[in-house]
This record gives sequence, structure tokens and C-alpha cells, in this order.
Amino acid sequence: MDEHDYDDLPLRQKRGLRRSARIDRRAERLRAPVPVQPATDTATEVADPVLPGEALVVAITRGQCEVEMGGEILLCHLPKALALVQKSDLAVGDRLRVARRSSGELVVAQVLPRRSRLSRPDPLLAHRERVLAANLDLAVVVTALRKPALATGLLDRFLVALAHGGVPAAVVVNKYDLAETQGGDAASDPELARLAPYRALRMPFLFCSARSGLGIEELRQLLAGKTVVFVGHSGVGKSSLLAALSPELDVRVGEVSTMNSRGRHTTTRARIYRLANDTRIIDTPGIREFGLWKLDREELSGYFEEFEPLTPQCRFNDCSHSHEPSCAVREAAAAGALDASRYETYLRILASLETER
Repeated sequence: MDEHDYDDLPLRQKRGLRRSARIDRRAERLRAPVPVQPATDTATEVADPVLPGEALVVAITRGQCEVEMGGEILLCHLPKALALVQKSDLAVGDRLRVARRSSGELVVAQVLPRRSRLSRPDPLLAHRERVLAANLDLAVVVTALRKPALATGLLDRFLVALAHGGVPAAVVVNKYDLAETQGGDAASDPELARLAPYRALRMPFLFCSARSGLGIEELRQLLAGKTVVFVGHSGVGKSSLLAALSPELDVRVGEVSTMNSRGRHTTTRARIYRLANDTRIIDTPGIREFGLWKLDREELSGYFEEFEPLTPQCRFNDCSHSHEPSCAVREAAAAGALDASRYETYLRILASLETER
């Protein structure tokens, strides 16, 4: 934002931006390296000595987080500056350095750099990022054939956000037991045709049923040894899949509303569950709408991999694949060589990015 844009803002928004800037400067100090005090060096002891090793954030509440450290789950307090911006500057999956106060309480001393993230604009403060999970090896986008209805547009947005955040993705279609069969053949379900473009993408794709156990072993093998986040529309069965993978976990499972077939929020906040084979799964609340954080229109087409072999054939090097003449992507979509639904989602996202500029 330049000074002319700032001058045109309402007074209340100017004050909000100034306050956000002050908070960001204070929170930035928590990202800077901190000196680690040797445990036996009493001559250099400080009020809040930093403990050796790293801690993993497994759950977050207001002003506090639970961390896994040394095989234990410990409660850790957030400094005021971090608590004010915790939805953007702290996420389940973050790695921390932790200090011990003179009272014996633990407090976050440093949030270590992230190698990947899943984030979106904060629904209440669009200028601020909300990080849903960090330091991920894989994200499983869970969808369902029915109850709730298959939402390919939301699926596309998740895949774009994950690619933008450096997170490899997989798609799991849950509730396969609800497939309509003709002559005993579930493959004849018309909803499966809508999923064909995703099965052609370069990522794992599984059919599962938390109720019948179909595909659960294959899913367990895919997740083994990884830190994984489950994301998807409300009611698609993320928590049900987690419970099927590890029945001994105390995971709350809900039902889809019979009034409107829309999913209910069973999970209310993200949390890491530790499974066998050193697998960690982050279960997140269901989402019905998903915005994209700081995505440039120029990079969007790179997240639709089926465009890749066609873009060199476009007349213009900077082709947006929306209106330009001799656009190979647009022509392929018109001819049916590209999936129409995926291309329409691309155009909708592109238009939304133009509006936000």
C-alpha cells in the first residue's frame, strides 16, 4: 500500500492498520534467534532460560498452546505480543523454542521458521493471514460422493492453496459406500465421472469408507511416518477417517444434518493426533468456503498442472488463459480436451484475484 492509498482510507481503518503494524513489530521479535543458556552455566543465568531442544505445537487455545516435548504433552503460555497475532503467527505443527519462567511455567521464546503451511485470509480480518497448519509432509483433501454433496470448486481451491504453501496433496473420497450401483457396479455412479480429472493429476487418489473400512489400510500406508493435515468440507468424514485409522483415539464424530444434507462442524479447532509408525495427523474444522492468501494472478495457472503442456502453444507468454486470442488452454477447454469444471474454477479464482488487486 502506498501513501496515497493510505490517505484514502477511513480513519477507523487507518487506526487498525497502525495497531496491526505495532503488533507485528512486537511479534517479529519472537521469530528472531534467541540465545540458548547452558543449563549448568549459573553465571549467565537469565530470568527465563531457554530449554534445550524443540517443542511441537499440538493444539492452541487463547493465550496458550499444548506442545509435545521430550515425549510429554506440556502446557505453554504465549507472550502477549504473540497472543495478539496467534492465528497468523502460531499454528498446529509449528516448532518452538521454549523458556521456563521463574514461577516454573513454560513460555514460547521463539517460533522457528516454517517449511510449509496451509493458510487463508482471516474471515474477520482479510488483511491478516490465518495459518491452519504448518510444517506438513502431506495434506489429505477429504471429499465425499454424497452427504454432503461433492464440491469440486472447494476441492480445487484447497489444491491451489496447498501448492501455494508448498504442501504435497492427496485426495481421499470418503463415503464410497454411498455410491449408487447399477447391477452391483459402483463405478457406474455419475458422481465418479466428476472426479475423473483429479484421478489424472500427479497425486495420490484413494476411495475410502470409514464405515465399511474400504481403503483404510491403503490410507494408513500413505500416511506412515508423515505429519499430515486432513482438510475438507464440513461433514465429509475427516474425524471418522481418523477414528477408523486409530480406533483407540478419542475423536468426536458427528452426523450430517438430515434437514439440508450440509455438514456439521464436529472438530472445533485443529489438533495433532499421534498414531503408530510415527504418524501425526492434524484434524481441522470443516470449511464451506476457502479464500486464497496473497496469490498472484500470474502464478495461478501454474497450480493447474493440466495447463502445463498447453501454455507454450499460447500466442502470448503472459497469457492469462481467460480472453486472449490464440490461447491453447481456452481452446482446449472449449473443445472438451480440458475438464470444463476445473477450467471454470480457474476463471472464478482469477476473477476474484483481479477484484482484490
